[in-house]
Formats: sequence, structure tokens, C-alpha cells
Amino acid sequence: MPEPTRTAQTAASEPAADDALTETEQFILEMLERLDAADVKAGQLQLALDHSRDIGAAVGVLMSQHRMPQDEAFELLRQTSQDQNRKLYALALDVVRTGELPSAD
Repeated sequence: MPEPTRTAQTAASEPAADDALTETEQFILEMLERLDAADVKAGQLQLALDHSRDIGAAVGVLMSQHRMPQDEAFELLRQTSQDQNRKLYALALDVVRTGELPSAD
């Protein structure tokens, strides 16, 4: 959480001398909270994009290796992920690193 938001939240949780925030202080606090939420969402979207790229690369490896269409390769990756009780992204990284789908151990 960015430092200004913590400061604003601390200020909001501790009553001001007159026990109320001014309209301007309330507006600033609301904008800082929105900025913080947008920053968190941007980080989540970037992570999803990064994972998507790696999953796509793994699908490409499986398509080439097994000579199958994209939807079948993704389904194979997804099903293997479920069968091995592994995150799809983690399995995809293994496929990209090794060039093959790991067998269940």
C-alpha cells in the first residue's frame, strides 16, 4: 500500500481536533483509496498477462509436440493440471522449460 494512503487512512481513523474531516480532506482520502485500488488492480492484470503469455507458450509447445489444434492442447494442459493438482501456470512453466508435459509422479 503506498505511503500516502497509509497516512490518509491513519488520519481518517484518528479523529481530527474537531472530530470530523473537512470536505477537502474527505475528497483527498477517497481519491487516495481509489488510486490504491487501481494500483492493486493494475498489478493483478499485469500478473494475469504474464501468466497468459507463459500458458500460451506451453500450449504452442504441446501443439507442436502432439500435432494437435490449439483448443486440444489447452485442454490437455488444463486436464493435466487438474489431474496433478497443480496450478495451470506452474505446469505451463514446466512445459516451457522442459519442452514436454511432465508425467504424474
